[in-house]
Amino acid sequence: MNHQRHLSEAGRVADLDSERRRPARRAIVLLPLLALLASGCFDDSGKTKAGVESQKTLTLIMQAPDGDDADTVYFAAEVKRRTNGRIRILIGGDYSSLDPNNELRLARALRRGDVKLGYLTSRAWERDGISTFRALQAPFLIIDYKVLDRVVSGHIAARMLTSLERVGLVGLGLVPNELRRPLGRHPLVSASAYRGARIRVVTSPTSELLVRALGARPITKLDAKEALVALRLHQLDGVESSTHFIETNSYADQAPYLPSNLALFAKTQTIVMGKRFFAHLSAADQAALREAAAATVAHADPAAEERTEVGRLCQRGLRLVQATRGDLESLRRAAEPAYAVLERDPFTKRAITEIERLKGGTTSSTATLPACSRAVGTPAAGSNTAFPSGTFETRITQADLRGTGFPPSNAHFERLTFNKDGTWRDVWFHPRRADQPPAGGRYTVRGDVVTLVPANPDVLKWSYYRGVLTFRIVSDPDAFGRFTYTVHPWRKVK
Repeated sequence: MNHQRHLSEAGRVADLDSERRRPARRAIVLLPLLALLASGCFDDSGKTKAGVESQKTLTLIMQAPDGDDADTVYFAAEVKRRTNGRIRILIGGDYSSLDPNNELRLARALRRGDVKLGYLTSRAWERDGISTFRALQAPFLIIDYKVLDRVVSGHIAARMLTSLERVGLVGLGLVPNELRRPLGRHPLVSASAYRGARIRVVTSPTSELLVRALGARPITKLDAKEALVALRLHQLDGVESSTHFIETNSYADQAPYLPSNLALFAKTQTIVMGKRFFAHLSAADQAALREAAAATVAHADPAAEERTEVGRLCQRGLRLVQATRGDLESLRRAAEPAYAVLERDPFTKRAITEIERLKGGTTSSTATLPACSRAVGTPAAGSNTAFPSGTFETRITQADLRGTGFPPSNAHFERLTFNKDGTWRDVWFHPRRADQPPAGGRYTVRGDVVTLVPANPDVLKWSYYRGVLTFRIVSDPDAFGRFTYTVHPWRKVK
């Protein structure tokens, strides 16, 4: 791709740009993470600060157990933009999912003030004694992305986030994630299929409650690698997961059956900051953080991500199965005892009632996964689709880079814009490094081939279908550029 790439050679980061490429861009300089981890913030000189009033630039580490996904990187970019660079956020990796208790540890660290900013799944708070988010995981309650959007952007989310104030935290936003679904070595589509089944769940009292209500045995305290091994050894019958983690953890290689019209519950992420630290920020920066969180909630599009991931999973052998109307009714009946437990708490009961009211006449059609009939990003035969203008996003994760020879530090979030005037612009957002300057130039289109110039041009075959742009390489001298163009389809965002 026509911008600077950084690969590892003998433990160092090397600048792959040459004089033949476009004008050289500054090499990325790794920040002093040890100092950051010790304090959570520093100023322009890199010295630690006890307060924030006099700082020109405040750099914060946002701990995120799920890593540098598209939404965390988007939030960091929005904070920087809305504060004119006064606040910069790096995404930390101290609470990796290699530890099954990572979410609980982060929740407690936030409450103690050891961590100032976190991006933490809402299910974690229940394990730390905060039950106000439990309704989000109520069995089969939120199984529709339209309903999930209404919940996270309305008064239900606001009330849940406000509940964190009593433990010294400021809830900035509730971000929607992909729905959690049951993947199995055999189809998990009816109540009878769950009886006696061993289902791995991410440790959560409400998730365990649901699995037990269905007659299955919840298996907790397994990390992703251990769960994959357990599936291979037939020590597990299935996992509750999302298509994102089904793909990145290769679960479908051992458990290929996924119901296309059945979701168990919703997953959301909380953006949380310590209340005392938040109070030291200026009113303008406080407002900017809240606005950035709201923008992230609005920007998140888990339904689109899910559709793209299903397309790739289908190519790897995923088998989508259907639950009948009778199957779905049997599952809902089996889950009723879980509601009796959840509704003992007045806050949770009220939230469940309000979510039911929000659902109204909405059906579960939005939660239905697309069939495995066409590769994602491929237009129908004979399509006369014109090359699309607009902004497209892709995300390169550490899991994508595994086994490629490219270092994990090359994980990033990227936006590629094609303007109607024939110009293009490419922007990287890197969660653990200083931002790269944007690149750009002009592009030309001839049929299904697009060429990006000015320097040694990138020549690509393209296809576009329902907001997803897919590339195949004709010519690109940059090895990592070839990888970035093609590892995932590019999703249109505006």
